[in-house]
Amino acid sequence: SATNKNQFQQWYPQYAHIFSDIRQLYCEDEYAAYLTGVKNHSRIDYIGGGGIYSVVTQPVINCILNHTSDYVKNGMTSAQVLLGVMPTVLAILGASTEEMSMLSNIARRPLLALLLSAGSPSVYFSRAFEYHDPAEILSDHPARLPQWRPRRWFSISGIAAVEYAIAIIAVGNIVVMNWELGIKTICAFWTDGILAPTVWAVTGVLTHLLGMLVLRLRLVGWRGKDAEAWIILSTTEGIPAAAEGYQVRIVTFVERKTFLVAAWTLSMLTVFHIIYGTVVFASTTFIGIQDALTILARYIASVACCRVILMYELAGLRE
Repeated sequence: SATNKNQFQQWYPQYAHIFSDIRQLYCEDEYAAYLTGVKNHSRIDYIGGGGIYSVVTQPVINCILNHTSDYVKNGMTSAQVLLGVMPTVLAILGASTEEMSMLSNIARRPLLALLLSAGSPSVYFSRAFEYHDPAEILSDHPARLPQWRPRRWFSISGIAAVEYAIAIIAVGNIVVMNWELGIKTICAFWTDGILAPTVWAVTGVLTHLLGMLVLRLRLVGWRGKDAEAWIILSTTEGIPAAAEGYQVRIVTFVERKTFLVAAWTLSMLTVFHIIYGTVVFASTTFIGIQDALTILARYIASVACCRVILMYELAGLRE
């Protein structure tokens, strides 16, 4: 069967000249076999760690690594350590499923919630099988800074436009980075694929979507100028939660078995998301520490921007 042919062509800048020269000088035969995309069982190097899914990539990887200096390999190892802890760092900085769910289910801004989930592919995780009371997240206290509430239509529209613009830029940043990681590096446990980082990001979005369903099993909420305005999403999707004149209403339900099962499933999916991300990024090869720092900074930037928007929206709900 055929495989993709996008690997071993582009590299991250720090070691790009090294890997490019090695491939052209020493590994042309292995690279030519890779380009055919034919997985020949008779060519599997089992002793060298090859298998049916790495039969065309493993020879190229081994050839490049065999001609790479120990100094460069040490730099690659440092990059793997940094990238390996990145999913946990992003999870600490990211939003919880409860917070993202309230933006969708109570603030009634599902499109913005979806964009923020995609632009911040990390899920905050506190404790397994523990579900926080939404009322605690929305609870106010006297020491909290009062939230400015826009009243005029141009202020409301301007804030909403800025939120969507930042969220879309964050999503674009994540998509580009995941694609670049797929074609400019090799994931050691999925050597013939380029979608490992993308699968991690998509899993994060699915986790938040499941979180929205879990919250819906626990309560129903809306905001509007009248009791029926929540029915039409267009009345609130483009309106920041802090906008003047909109009241929040919440109706809670008694916990049922369906909710408990869904909440436990959500906890396990969150754990899987962090573990899978750690495996993917810790096994990333052909990247230096400088490029790894740049990648980490770009991921953090997207997560931080989405987090600021979400916190602004939740602060508006508290008001």
